[in-house]
Amino acid sequence: MRAPTPGLQTLADDAGRDPPALLLSTRGDPLRTDGDLAWGWRMAARAEAYDTLSQPARARSTVRQVIDGVSSVDLQLRVELLTRAAMNGLKIEQVDREASSLISALDRKAPDIVSIACLQIARGEARRLSGAPERAVSLLASAYRLTKRPGRELPHLIATEKLARVLNAAGDHLQAIALIEEVIAWDRTHDRKVALANDLYFRGLFNLTRGAYATALADFDRSRVRSPRTSDPVGSAYIDLQTCAALIELRRLPAAEPLCRQAQAVFDASNEPASAQAQLLRAKMEWMSGRYARALELLDHLLEDADRLSSFASAPQAYRLRADVNRAMGRTEGAYRDLERSVRLDERRSAYERSRQTAVLRASFEADRSAARTEELARSLRFSRERESEQAQRYRQLAWSAAAGLVMLGTMLVMGVSHRRKLSRAADTDPLTGLLNRRCLTGRERGLLHREGFGAASTVALLDVDHFKAINDRYGHNVGDEVLKHFAALLASSAGQDDVVARWGGEEFVMVFRHRSAAHALEVLEGIRSRLPEQVETKVSGMQVRFSAGLTSSADGEPLHTVIARADRALYRAKELGRDRFEIDDVTAPTLPEALSAQVGLTLVSPSAEEANETDTRVRRSAWPGRLNG
Repeated sequence: MRAPTPGLQTLADDAGRDPPALLLSTRGDPLRTDGDLAWGWRMAARAEAYDTLSQPARARSTVRQVIDGVSSVDLQLRVELLTRAAMNGLKIEQVDREASSLISALDRKAPDIVSIACLQIARGEARRLSGAPERAVSLLASAYRLTKRPGRELPHLIATEKLARVLNAAGDHLQAIALIEEVIAWDRTHDRKVALANDLYFRGLFNLTRGAYATALADFDRSRVRSPRTSDPVGSAYIDLQTCAALIELRRLPAAEPLCRQAQAVFDASNEPASAQAQLLRAKMEWMSGRYARALELLDHLLEDADRLSSFASAPQAYRLRADVNRAMGRTEGAYRDLERSVRLDERRSAYERSRQTAVLRASFEADRSAARTEELARSLRFSRERESEQAQRYRQLAWSAAAGLVMLGTMLVMGVSHRRKLSRAADTDPLTGLLNRRCLTGRERGLLHREGFGAASTVALLDVDHFKAINDRYGHNVGDEVLKHFAALLASSAGQDDVVARWGGEEFVMVFRHRSAAHALEVLEGIRSRLPEQVETKVSGMQVRFSAGLTSSADGEPLHTVIARADRALYRAKELGRDRFEIDDVTAPTLPEALSAQVGLTLVSPSAEEANETDTRVRRSAWPGRLNG
């Protein structure tokens, strides 16, 4: 979030340029002569500086100091503080609880895309650190695309860096490097020296995990030049550690050994679990140099305490390396035993990944079943009420009839009314999708957009299936019809109880979110996008289906065709800007409205233990390349 004044924003920028100087200049800042708001933003800048210097505990305590010390915190400042705390290890339950409160507060205001994106960053980073990647990627990718516009550079910078780390851990190293290049370009342009040192470290780490060892080594050297070793010794030790790993892969053992020893000394002094990784690298160098006894001694000591292995992948690597050492020393039985342990741990990790994916699919399936049951119950209830109403009307007619002729006439009248209702329902329903049609929607516009005493205006979204003509041309119109039916069912199951969904024509659909904000509508549309693969694509020949949407808010009493025209302009802008995105046409803006673009991406897992979480956030560089055997 941007600070409310230029002076406070300059202070926040210093957190990336020179965090030690910022902490020194704001040290002992109890005086609030310019008010609680300015003091709160200065403390937020201090939290960012601690984050840059890999000190998450101090970052969290600084955030807590503001929350405990100010009775009423400004909404934007609350968003900023929550984001900073989440990036430094705040528990996922606390993040979700505070984010829900902030979303409710935002719903009562005009749409604030930057605040929404920052809350997505907070929730995504909390999930990444606690081991829920399937949601972390989705949230971070959405925040990345929501902020990819002029004026939103600061949250976009954070979303880009966090998304790059998740994608690299998922194995998409080239995409991760492309993202971190965006961050490097920004920090270099704005002279954020310490932040740039972190960026170069991560680019080196991504190159190391993809096997580009010489390129990684060059990045680590550039990062070391810019890193404040005095004020961030742990961060500098991680640069030394990964430089040692790259040198080992390049068979430059004399240069690698002092770096590993130096890193391990810092880690031991700071009680960092990464000390085990440094010792593992040292054991590998002893093995490569033919000093098998020394290598075995280091590995035996390391494997005595499994808790020292901070990465889940380190244990099988350590057993595999000791198997190689035992084999070189002629200890065949010990080699086979360690190799068996390594394979068993690898299989356990693979089984864990499979079980996690199965759990995600099961949860999605249960959600679909629950939605189907709810829809069926609602349909049965509506039918029962209609039938009871018809019967009551028929009985009243019979009771009022005094003669057989009047009874007959009343019965015919009731049957005629029922028939007209059925005809009316048929005329109001789209025969392909079962949704309301355009005729019905325009006929209801008087009560559709009227506020009826509600404070919030309604939000109207016009959705269009991207490249639908190409689907028809390639797969045939029957398949195209199936795409529309499944897409319509997804829209209907995603809509709220008071919302209205209709087919506007062809591949275009309208969703009216009655008395709900654009922020709420965006969350629903993002949910629809994330459910497209299992709800539409896998049910229709496995093809890829995407959609674009234009959104706008309605003024009280405004004609429906005017609102739809505004949404259509936003939809056209989304198509012009590349499709698979959302655009907002804000009715309250006096000038050209600000557009909104959003899409959803991927996810990954890390250890859930609180200590591991603390370590990962403190260092912000603890990702492990996973390469110890040559």
